[in-house]
Amino acid sequence: MKAIIIGSGISGLTAAAYLAQKGHDVAVYEQFHRAGGVCGPFKKNGYKWDLGQLIIEGLGPDEPLGRILSELNINGYELEVEDRGYVFPNFEINKPKDYEGVKWRIEYLKELFPEDADGLERYWKDFLHFTSLMTFARRMENSKRLKAFYWKLRLFAKLFSSGLFSKKDWSATKLMDYYFTNEALQLVFISIIADFFTPPSEFLGLGVFSLNPEAIYDKRIPKKIDKNKIQLYHYNILGGMNKLIDALVSRIEALGGEIILNTPVNKIRIENDEVKGIIDGKGNEVEADIVIASGAAKKIFFDLVGEEYLPEEFIESINNMMLMESIFMLQLGIDKSYDLSNYNNNYTVRYYYRIESTKALEESIEDERSGNYHKGEKGFVVHIPTFHTPEMAPDGNHAMTLYTICPDRLKEGTWEERKEEFAAKLIEYAEEYFPNLSDAILIQEILTPQDFRKRTYSDHHAFGGLAPYLNSSGISHQTPIKGLWFIGAQSETGGGINNVMPGAYKTAQLVNSKYADN
Repeated sequence: MKAIIIGSGISGLTAAAYLAQKGHDVAVYEQFHRAGGVCGPFKKNGYKWDLGQLIIEGLGPDEPLGRILSELNINGYELEVEDRGYVFPNFEINKPKDYEGVKWRIEYLKELFPEDADGLERYWKDFLHFTSLMTFARRMENSKRLKAFYWKLRLFAKLFSSGLFSKKDWSATKLMDYYFTNEALQLVFISIIADFFTPPSEFLGLGVFSLNPEAIYDKRIPKKIDKNKIQLYHYNILGGMNKLIDALVSRIEALGGEIILNTPVNKIRIENDEVKGIIDGKGNEVEADIVIASGAAKKIFFDLVGEEYLPEEFIESINNMMLMESIFMLQLGIDKSYDLSNYNNNYTVRYYYRIESTKALEESIEDERSGNYHKGEKGFVVHIPTFHTPEMAPDGNHAMTLYTICPDRLKEGTWEERKEEFAAKLIEYAEEYFPNLSDAILIQEILTPQDFRKRTYSDHHAFGGLAPYLNSSGISHQTPIKGLWFIGAQSETGGGINNVMPGAYKTAQLVNSKYADN
């Protein structure tokens, strides 16, 4: 089988590695000059920074992504378990110097919010129930026949006995109101929803538990909290995300697959509602039995395929998708004399939130979606990869990333016109936590949504892809056109590496089985 993969992001490379391993003829087309999409690095003057997801869930050998990579025989990268810190307007959440057990964060929050102590206990009880559900779901996924059926029964029994079934359709707002009265406490659990550009009133409530594994606050917490209650760890990839990308590329090429860089796909050729191949950016017609496309749904289906080949219902589903917005990112080189660890409390990743209520969070997300950029006033994220890999900066200096969520397009002006203004303002806000930071900056690179659009070959840069709204979904992997498949952050599996890798892997498995059946 001749398979063409459009896009060399993590989903495209995962699908390509699987099909190449099964002996198929695989070619990956990438319009950028290097593979990886937003999982590729940004480099300059000896510094190296990551662009996309900063720490990755489930990469361990006994975890979902780790299993996939093992089955694909991917190696050549090293992992380190990581946690992250949180700063709010009136308090911080930092792991204690001496380990205080799996429940230390809950007990600390009880001290800060004694009026919600009972609610925190109810939350903890339901968190443990949810962790059991996810444990059963993973065991079901990794089992076959009777064993899989057994874990499915355990999952549904726990769902109903735990009381979580009655909350399955609740929004995050409703769930937080059920547990807590204090909005500052609610923000502890839902503030990260801002990254998804989804208002709490539109975000699936039970998803809050998956965003708050206790191990993300303290990597010393064991994966196994209790019997049948196993969390997933989050990891740094030492040397940056590109180490994983390079390992995937090496595996694909070792199996005889091609990675064709600097070559966009201009058209997906369709005849009689069936894929016949592609026309690349150089005008070459390339035949293929199947095409697996990743990336922006509108770009793929409206530009590369054409609406004339698509059912009205399918066109409507694409137009109705709720996508995330973008990010504004500063890549900084920091002089080694500046003690970053002192100000970032030794966290590689730390979130700085500057809003004080769930109402403000809701309004902020709506404001961003309307084109109004907050410039860092409402919060930002700091990533310092040299804490885990000093070689990512020269001469003992530090690589540092500052980023904020932002609209893909501004209501007033353009990103190119205003990026210097926005960079100065973001550093000004950061200096409230990192005094005199600007004096320590040796190199500064600004990345705007316009830059990310170029890198991802899209007309709208959606940081993370599909926005997880209630009762919404992405585009199905199997499209209405025979031989055309769709994967990635705007597909039915949604965004995030922990979603797109399994989605691409399962799609490749399905493609392989269908080809074998034929």
